[in-house]
Formats: sequence, structure tokens, C-alpha cells
Amino acid sequence: MSLAIAVARRALPDPALVIAVVGLVALGLLMIRGATMPAPGELSGEALRQLFYGVVGVITLVGASRLHVGVLRRLAPLIYAASMASLLLVLALGSEEFGARRWIALGGGVTVQPSEFAKIATVIAIAAYAAEREPGVRFTLVSLALALLPAALVLVEPDLGTTLVIGAAWVALMATWGVSWRVIGGMGALAVSVLPIAFAVAVPAYQRERLEVFLHPDRDPLGSGFTMRQVEIALGSGGVTGKGIDGAASALDGVATRASDFAFAQLAEQMGLIGALLVLVLFALLAWRGLEAALHAPDRFGRLLAGGLTATIVLQALMHTAVNTRLFPATGIPLPFISTGGSALVGMCLSAGLILAVAADRAPALTDLWRPER
Repeated sequence: MSLAIAVARRALPDPALVIAVVGLVALGLLMIRGATMPAPGELSGEALRQLFYGVVGVITLVGASRLHVGVLRRLAPLIYAASMASLLLVLALGSEEFGARRWIALGGGVTVQPSEFAKIATVIAIAAYAAEREPGVRFTLVSLALALLPAALVLVEPDLGTTLVIGAAWVALMATWGVSWRVIGGMGALAVSVLPIAFAVAVPAYQRERLEVFLHPDRDPLGSGFTMRQVEIALGSGGVTGKGIDGAASALDGVATRASDFAFAQLAEQMGLIGALLVLVLFALLAWRGLEAALHAPDRFGRLLAGGLTATIVLQALMHTAVNTRLFPATGIPLPFISTGGSALVGMCLSAGLILAVAADRAPALTDLWRPER
């Protein structure tokens, strides 16, 4: 019996975390199916693509969960350098869509969004750096520089949402590392002091208009304020059980990003309050299991890695939900595991798989890349 339990734990170190991820992916597929259904009973090309990436994501999760986290610690500089190179490649050769240059076209209609993997690479790099040092002002500044480089490259694309996620992940990593909140607060105050300059120089006009719409909800209801008004209608019209996922008319039919930037509102309209609460419960479950993995990690690197990746996922989900409920200005940030987008889905599954690898606590040795079966 003990051998069977050991084998089960080796194959599936944290079933609750896996259930949370699979449940969120399934809800996302249902939402996208209903939002893009060309005719009753038919699947759209977008839904089929998301299904394909969902399968790839689950395979990625399983593969990552079998990885020795010590290997990541050794390869952290290479992973970080490769990620920064990919962000530079986007700026030089990337394809443009919706006024942003965020994707690298691979041919055949397939694109990759490097910023989704840059978030993971940044967490790995900072975790590896901090694991070998005690928290201090000088080392904290170095870690900040490690976060600022990808944040700046992503902001130039422009992608404000991902930039904010990288910043929030850095704060979570510093807190996990043990940096004094006075130090973090001082850096935060410095960032706020230069915010007006950054806003004037780096924030494009459409982002400024989004902020105006957030501050003045009645602004331009048929123009720039149209989307958020429709989001409010969608959230309110879902009721308790929702309108269903059979392709019924939606308040978001005229919104191009309804299955990505406004996925939570679209899902709430389709599945009602019950569906929206289920999403929040699954993210809460994922947060709990991720924090448990961090607390019981065998070393500092594992603790920082699991804590940083969990914060990246959960904080992004909170930002997306806050945007959809008008608690935060629109930033164009997807809902993890649910919003349409192959890079985002696979990247989030990779993050969950690495958290599972920390939870497994199986092999500190660096000699073998994959854990052997017993």
C-alpha cells in the first residue's frame, strides 16, 4: 500500500492543483465555444485551436512537473538571456495586431507571444539569483534590474498588462525572499514619483483614453466607452445561471476581444453568477496549493519559484477580473487558462507544471533532467 501511495504521489504530486487547472481550461473552452459558435452545434476554428493548445498545455504541465527544479536553477541565466533575445526579436521582426507588436509569426498562421514566457523566465532568474544571497538593498536593486529589463521591453510593444504583472510578481518575490517592506515601499514610492513622466513619455494615446473612460464611465458611450458599457451589460444579464453556451446573442457580440481581454465578463454572461464564482473558487484553490508548495519547498529556490509563479498566475487573474468589473482601467490582459490565445494557455500550464515540480520534492540531484520511474 505504501508503495502504491508513493507511486501515486510521484505521478500526481498535487491532485487539487491539477483539478483547478483542468477545470479552468475546460471552462475556457466552453466559453470560447459559445462565444465563437458559427452555427448551433458547430465548433469554430478559434475553438478548435484553443482545444489543440489546451491539449499541448496539459502535456506541457505533465512534462514540467517531472522536471528537476535544480536544473532550472543551473540554466536560469541561459533561460533569461534567451527570453530577452526573443523580446528583442519581437520588436525587430514581430507581427503587428491591434496596434501592438507582440507576436512572432512561425508560418501557417501560427504565432508565438514571447512575453508570456518572459514572465516565467523572469521569475526563474530572480529566484535563482536570490536563492544564493541574503536579502539586502544592493541585491534587491539587482533583482529589480532583472525585472525592469523585460518589463521595459514588453512596455515598448506596448503591453501594459504584462508589464504590470511582471512588476507585481517582483514584489511577491521580494516578499517571499524576506526583503523588508520598508525597502519595497521606498522603491514603490520612487516608482510613483516618476510615474507622471513615464505616463507622458511611454503610455500611448489609446491607453490614456482607457484611463479617461475608467475615471469617467459616461465618456463617449458609442466610441471609446462602448466596450466597458457592454461589459457591464454582459455581467448583469447573465443572472444566476447564465444565458447558456449554445451561441446565444451576447452583449459582447460587437467586442473583438470578448474571448480574451473580457473573458470573465463573457463567461459570466454565459454561465451566470454560478460560473463566475466557480472561476474564482478554482483560482483560490490554485493559490492555496501554490502557496502550500512554496511553504513546503525543500530549499529557497523552490520556495521562491513556486511563490513567484503562483503570484504571477493569481495576480494576473485578479487584474483581469478587476478590469472586467470596472475596478481597474482596461489593460488588455488575458484571464489565465481561460482567455483565448495559445501562448498564454501553454505558458500558464508551464507555470503550473513547475509549481507541481516544486510540490513533488523528488530529486535535488542535478545529474538527471527527468525523474526516473520506480
